[in-house]
Amino acid sequence: MRTFFALWRRELAALFLSPIAYVMLMFFLLVTGCGFYWLVKENLEVLRSVQGLMVVIWACMLIVLPILTMRTFAEERKNGTFETLMTAPVKDSTVVSAKFAGVLSFFMLMCLPTLLYPVILRLLAPEAAHLIDAGQIAGGYLMVGLIASAFIALGMLASALTTNQIIAAISTFSLMSILFFGGLFEPHLSKNVMVREIGGYLSSALHLMESARGVFDSRSVVLYLSTTVFFLFVTVKAVEARR
Repeated sequence: MRTFFALWRRELAALFLSPIAYVMLMFFLLVTGCGFYWLVKENLEVLRSVQGLMVVIWACMLIVLPILTMRTFAEERKNGTFETLMTAPVKDSTVVSAKFAGVLSFFMLMCLPTLLYPVILRLLAPEAAHLIDAGQIAGGYLMVGLIASAFIALGMLASALTTNQIIAAISTFSLMSILFFGGLFEPHLSKNVMVREIGGYLSSALHLMESARGVFDSRSVVLYLSTTVFFLFVTVKAVEARR
């Protein structure tokens, strides 16, 4: 555990020392802030505003997560520190899990200021304060964390399979976009009932809106936890192969 926490602090420090991480932080807060302002300005219905906020956060994830994860292994190889890390007396699974925890921690810290938005909404619409359900908000953020975990693991796998950070970022962005937009547009693109059900099951945007509405499906939890474990396992194998 001591080795894990040392590597976790190393990964988190590397993110905070990277200028691109601060650019992503500013981009994330700017887009979510403007999106929340537009939602409140156009529609003060509490439930729709909370659901919209979750979707805005997810839309930002499409840009932020590929950029945060593209450097996890590709940058190590570029800087020549990957060989040093791999020759240290540390397990590959510990390295992968520590990097995963570092990126996930940084992303959750990015989301932390958005917790103020429901408070602002309560101040702007005091007559609707009783409609703001803490459980729905907690469910929405929990789903954000689960989805982020799955795609951070995906991004790390892409970074472990290539030495080019741009290729890793584009690959992660493409797969995330397919799952995001495919689930939304699948009902309009296919008349096959099974295809539409699969598209709805895989759509992270629909999962976010349902959780923000207070509908929390255990199948979504199983989906993202199993996906996270699978991608992390394959990443460990990819790192072992790189030895």
